Amino acid sequence: MPSRVLARIATTGIYLLHDVPRDLQRAARVRAGREGITLRWVLLQALREYAAGTWAPQPDEKSCEVPLANAGDRRVVAEGA
Repeated sequence: MPSRVLARIATTGIYLLHDVPRDLQRAARVRAGREGITLRWVLLQALREYAAGTWAPQPDEKSCEVPLANAGDRRVVAEGA
């Protein structure tokens, strides 16, 4: 099974995000590049702030997110720890 292979290789975690709108990804990557940072850094900083409780996502009626409880097989997949 592929996840077992990834779990052995990934010591810090591999995350696959499905259904990220292409225009959102491009806009974020362009802004990060313009600011001299990577998209990876942006995502890690967001995770740090969320974990610390200093940032909480706000409900957005324009969001295409499906709540995890209703996501079925469409969810974030993480390997490693």
